[in-house]
Amino acid sequence: MGAGKRMYRVHILARPLTEYLRFELSWGYRQNMTSGEEFFILDTTDQENPIPDAPDFWLFDERVVGAMHYDGEGKFLRADLLDEEHVSRFLKYRDVAMAHAVPFTDWWAEHGE
Repeated sequence: MGAGKRMYRVHILARPLTEYLRFELSWGYRQNMTSGEEFFILDTTDQENPIPDAPDFWLFDERVVGAMHYDGEGKFLRADLLDEEHVSRFLKYRDVAMAHAVPFTDWWAEHGE
């Protein structure tokens, strides 16, 4: 991306997709890809989630973690910024997720709905 940074995400999901996920993947991800963002899918439909205890999170420059919190309905509540003492655990989560994920375009070609 512009400052020489890489922006990518792993989306953990299971099929069948909800209407919103179909929209997010088919329109949102494809639009963001044109700006250089990379997407990977870790599909747990036919396999266990290799990081079941990991919350939804963002890593910023491998130095700060943004841990997301949602209610029981999936509504976003807040993000907690965690300092460097938590980073190594989240780097491991990221590495495991990436090891089990496939590029979005490959996944979409096979499972896009």
